[in-house]
Amino acid sequence: MSEKKRILIICRSSAGQMYLGVLLSRIWFSAILARTPDKGIRLARKSPVSLTLFDGELLEPELQTAITLLRTDPVLKDRPLVVFMTNDDPVKIKSLLSQGCAAVLTKPLDLALMYGVLSRLCGQPRSTPRIPVKMPVEIAGDIPKKVMTSVNLSEGGLYLRTLNPLPEGELLHIRFTLPHDAESIELPAEVVRTFQLGTQFEEEPGMGLRFVDIPQEILLKLRNFIQWEMIGDLKWNSGI
Repeated sequence: MSEKKRILIICRSSAGQMYLGVLLSRIWFSAILARTPDKGIRLARKSPVSLTLFDGELLEPELQTAITLLRTDPVLKDRPLVVFMTNDDPVKIKSLLSQGCAAVLTKPLDLALMYGVLSRLCGQPRSTPRIPVKMPVEIAGDIPKKVMTSVNLSEGGLYLRTLNPLPEGELLHIRFTLPHDAESIELPAEVVRTFQLGTQFEEEPGMGLRFVDIPQEILLKLRNFIQWEMIGDLKWNSGI
């Protein structure tokens, strides 16, 4: 598995730092925590980061000073700056983007949106978070094994454990039921990668499937399930 990308979190609240640190760890990032831009810059000089995530809940003069500092510091000026705040005013967001911020996220943070933004800006190949989940997956058609076990799931696809993966590019029709759900999900999926036993040290033998033409209601069901499984036990502190 690839090394975690380091993200500098600048947030005045200890509760906010803890929330974001745990959240980033669960979606495969490493958090470096600081209360102020000055402290964050000092930490970044000791441990280079891929991106800065900054709490923009400041009075306007203080916010402008902080943005200028982070966008001009020699250590961080070439790193993307993402601001998160409760204000979703389009004028405010446009102003921050015009000042060199790479993105603006609003609280409470949407896991799928946040992951997509951070992955894109950090150069991560995966655009959606995945979770470990074991569940039977039925495969229609003329294949030797009709039921395989999923070992992880994302809103874009899943990974099936099998010693005999099907050829890449093959289109399948699959059916599965999410844990604690009563209704099954049926949709087409394409085999996009395979791993034979012993060929990859970090991967179980099997095949990765990408969902094809996924309906919006199923996408939202998967997204909500994954978000709950990853951060359902975390509560965003409205005071940060």
